[in-house]
Amino acid sequence: MLLQIRSAELRYGDATVFKNVNLDVNEGDCIGLVGANGAGKSSLLNCIVGELPLFEGTVSRRNDLSVGYLRQNSEFTSANTLFDEMMSVFAKQTELIEQIKIVSEQMSRIPTDSRDYLTLAERYHRLTVEADASEAYQSEVKVRTVLNGMGMAEFSTRVVSTLSGGEKTKAALCKLLLQRPELMILDEPTNHLDYKTLDWLENFLSDKKSTLIVVSHDRYFLDRLCTSVWDIQHGRVTCYTGNYTKYKLLKAERLKTLASAYDKQQREIAKLTDYIARNKVRASTADMAKSREKALERMELIEAPRNDERPPRFEFSYSSEPSEFPLTLNNLTLSYGDKVLLDNGQLQVRRGQKIALLGLNGVGKSTLIRRIAFADPRDFGKIIFGKNVRVGYYDQENLNLDGKLRVLDQLWFDNMRMSQTEVRALLAQVTLGADDVNKSVSDLSGGERAKLGLAMIMAKDCNLLLLDEPTNHLDLPSREALEDALKAYSGTLLFVSHDRYFVNSVCNGVAELSGGALNVYNGNYDDFIARKKEAEQLPKEQPKSSGSSYRNSKQRAEQTNRARRVKELEQTITSLEETVARLNEQLVDPQIVADYSRLSQTMSRLDAANAQLEQALAEWEKLA
Repeated sequence: MLLQIRSAELRYGDATVFKNVNLDVNEGDCIGLVGANGAGKSSLLNCIVGELPLFEGTVSRRNDLSVGYLRQNSEFTSANTLFDEMMSVFAKQTELIEQIKIVSEQMSRIPTDSRDYLTLAERYHRLTVEADASEAYQSEVKVRTVLNGMGMAEFSTRVVSTLSGGEKTKAALCKLLLQRPELMILDEPTNHLDYKTLDWLENFLSDKKSTLIVVSHDRYFLDRLCTSVWDIQHGRVTCYTGNYTKYKLLKAERLKTLASAYDKQQREIAKLTDYIARNKVRASTADMAKSREKALERMELIEAPRNDERPPRFEFSYSSEPSEFPLTLNNLTLSYGDKVLLDNGQLQVRRGQKIALLGLNGVGKSTLIRRIAFADPRDFGKIIFGKNVRVGYYDQENLNLDGKLRVLDQLWFDNMRMSQTEVRALLAQVTLGADDVNKSVSDLSGGERAKLGLAMIMAKDCNLLLLDEPTNHLDLPSREALEDALKAYSGTLLFVSHDRYFVNSVCNGVAELSGGALNVYNGNYDDFIARKKEAEQLPKEQPKSSGSSYRNSKQRAEQTNRARRVKELEQTITSLEETVARLNEQLVDPQIVADYSRLSQTMSRLDAANAQLEQALAEWEKLA
């Protein structure tokens, strides 16, 4: 056993963060610590590492246990370059190699048959054995492997103190991975990592068989690594065996069992109480009543089970359908300074599609989605919104919020048609209650600002949502609530998110921004990853012969004709949709309804238009 927590209690003033906590950490455990924002997860970690004293109870650690702690927003700093700072982890190994070089040089300068040479040879042997045992010659390889895997190789020559806050946190994690302490405590290590880095980190941690305590909102990460989950809720910590998915099932079963036992005991208490009240005053039954009274006093009461705090209830709706293709990008070029992020990009989003915009950090996902949301005259013909499209945009930085306004006024000023009662009800729906509505927006936490930003979209009549990292700052219950709302949303969605579980659950298509191009894949995140792996393996399994990519004149002509036909079909589909909509309106026209002949003709034309539309859509799907 590495660590043991017994009867732990933590208070801040009169507020109890947690109490009566009893937990064990054994070698090889990977423990996920979950709970709502503010439940006390970081406080518990600080108590474990000894940075926060307990009010009561103990935290016992094995005497020689090495512990590494990554804080959520690391203040990691150093005057060294990033590479040199990482190499400082292997100072002992570096010194060994230097000693080996010195001894080797000394041996080269004296006769091989001298006593001094034999003494140096023995020392050289001891040093090389020690160097091999400590993998001293692999130190630089280890550093470069971790920096590459964590996407930090480009910062190798940068001084650590000049890195951004997020880069410093990643640098601190890199150093911790290289140090490999017996117990690693990681508070939100997955924040802002792209999907490739997350995959590498999961593989690294699982291969090293480290003992971990991890706070993370990334359910993929928790599912892949965790052997147990600590759930902190209402000041109690409950341990569940298994990964995050298993924890959700076990927790639901436990709450159901507790509720059943509580109800049964309450019925028994009511029955005993009633018997005592009716029989205590009778001489013939007084002894029986006293016996039941003592049984009631001895009864160990079951605490009423408390469910999770009510999560926000997100709901996105609209009153009118857009045209078949709400959003089209046509030869869009996007730059940031001298860097071209997108070169003549093409993307067509069909009505009802839910497209996840993925890519490595820094490729321009947020820049692209913001450009689409705020398209201006220079984008005419390049960013094309279909007819009847109403756009809702969520900015991950919440730049549309005014920190000086009250929460109530922020939503109300943006939706003057709503009454104050309606505004308050909508805020309460996203769990911004009576205590929050009069706060300044600047006083809200990150999670509260995210809920306010989403509530502002909910108040609109939007059939196309553009969401940039909507899950940032949301705790797991809020993420799951947003996930359910977007799955139920029948409109069109283009969104950026680092939450792979969220992406996999919501999207039915992926647009990957890579190398200045948009590559589109059908299916969810798992399908996207499977196809990427297939593509990576294809050259090894099926090497192409030279000239295999050559297209003859017939193939080029077929491709040109196909592209021309797709464009014709898109125009035809739009026209037929308008015809169908017009004929549907005529079917409820009182004058036409009253005239059987005209009504019959309208219905025949509608049937014909629907048949043509279905045929055009089928051909378009086949070609596109």
